[in-house]
Amino acid sequence: MNKKELINIVSEKRDLTKKDAEILVNTVFDTMVESMIDGDKVLISGFGTFKINHCHERKGVSPKTKEPIIIPASRTVSFKPSNRLKDAMN
Repeated sequence: MNKKELINIVSEKRDLTKKDAEILVNTVFDTMVESMIDGDKVLISGFGTFKINHCHERKGVSPKTKEPIIIPASRTVSFKPSNRLKDAMN
């Protein structure tokens, strides 16, 4: 499922126009992103938890030149599914 399909499903299930459903979906996603940028976890009961992980600067080796390089610090998003979601998958 992609974002467009999600918007169509929300539109049909809640009897909304596609424009209203798109605004709703975008608002949810934007709010989740803002919350994670602020350092908060996003816990969706029965679905899972999204959170930001911090990767520290580290040494690495360039695969092309085999020279040592410094990999800069970065942030990534992780998702941990809830037990309910895991049970539904099995």
